[in-house]
Amino acid sequence: MTHDTMPDLWLNHDGVGLGPLREDLTHLYWEWENSIPVMAGYGRQTPESLAGRTAGLESQMRYTDGQTRFTIYREADGTWQPVGMTSLVIDHRFRSAEFFIYLAEQGRGHGVGTTATTMVLDWAFHVTQLRSVYLSVIANNTTAIRAYEKAGFRTIGTRRQSNWWLGQPADEIFMDAIPQDYPGPRLVEATVLGTRTGTREQENAR
Repeated sequence: MTHDTMPDLWLNHDGVGLGPLREDLTHLYWEWENSIPVMAGYGRQTPESLAGRTAGLESQMRYTDGQTRFTIYREADGTWQPVGMTSLVIDHRFRSAEFFIYLAEQGRGHGVGTTATTMVLDWAFHVTQLRSVYLSVIANNTTAIRAYEKAGFRTIGTRRQSNWWLGQPADEIFMDAIPQDYPGPRLVEATVLGTRTGTREQENAR
């Protein structure tokens, strides 16, 4: 499969799609994760080797009970291009999961992050049946924080001076999302019931 062939998509909305991990994209995943913006955004200080990422991907594709991982696609010029990766690391005891996302350069600045995050929450609440999804983000990463807020996350606290941003100590913001606050399109429900999609506010207004 070439990168621009029609991929398997579990969910798609507004030109953004979520599909399974793909072994043939290992090199791209590795490049995206080790880009300087992604490393800075997550406060990582050392890059991962391609060999290490390859072994990690093999494990992620083999053992899926405690995780759900997606390749993010953006539709452009009639093709679906892989532009990022997102994941839920699940704690089944508490019906919760930690959320992660990163995008390639061609996936930034087009609303892809917000749409992908919204779809992951739809999946988390209506397929995986989670009660809470949470994340941490460096306070200086304001672009990411705005995207998370648009998707339905709310700030629940701050851990002061606990991370780094461009060589300087930085606060970490903690955010979470719960099913009752989910604002996005109900794509999972539409797929199961064969109905049109709409936001919760739109459905309530009918």
